[in-house]
Amino acid sequence: MPAMAQLSVGVRAGYGAFGVDFEPPSLNGNQVNLYEPNFGIVGIFNNENNFGVQLEVNYAVKGWREVDEDIPESEYKHEITYLEVPFMTHFELGKRNLRVFGLFGPYIAFKQDDKATSKNYDAVMKNPQFNPYIQTVRDIDFGNKVGGGIRYNIGHVSVFADVRYDLQIAGGQNIFKKHPDKIQTSRLKELSGSVGLVFNIRNQKVVEEKEYYVPKEGMDTGIEDF
Repeated sequence: MPAMAQLSVGVRAGYGAFGVDFEPPSLNGNQVNLYEPNFGIVGIFNNENNFGVQLEVNYAVKGWREVDEDIPESEYKHEITYLEVPFMTHFELGKRNLRVFGLFGPYIAFKQDDKATSKNYDAVMKNPQFNPYIQTVRDIDFGNKVGGGIRYNIGHVSVFADVRYDLQIAGGQNIFKKHPDKIQTSRLKELSGSVGLVFNIRNQKVVEEKEYYVPKEGMDTGIEDF
């Protein structure tokens, strides 16, 4: 391991706004944000240039939510629970205790649970030609995440806060196994934030500049002139 590398492990927890990007767009008419928590463990490795990787294992609930404004207290909610494993590039700016960092990289997610609930909401009648409410969700999902945040080092402990965006819309995975009802796309979307605490197993050392002794003018240095 490089002499100035930093290795940290810890935990993170956050909250996100989730949804599904459907095609044709008519399927998105009644959709609103689904707010769900996510949490997990995190490991961060940075080399001497503040460039490295960040690996996580997270419990995350995603999906979508719809409401009918014409019917009081109407709601359709589809929640999909995943065990999500992001593997991201992690880079930091600065050498001091307070730093700005960026994240980018892929993730893979394994479905753990899938449930839909409805209250005073006739889902099928809202879109009689296209029916996303009876489709089977894939067991594995994948995509890319991009984000950034701040990190503060306090000795052997660091705290951080970040925001993330799911880039599935740019060529990601459809969550449905089949599209028999003319549904062209069904991609998860996410905007989330989290805070975390990590323990620095190996701290990043700062190279101190050496101070050289400069004799004062007129001082006898003990060196004879030739």
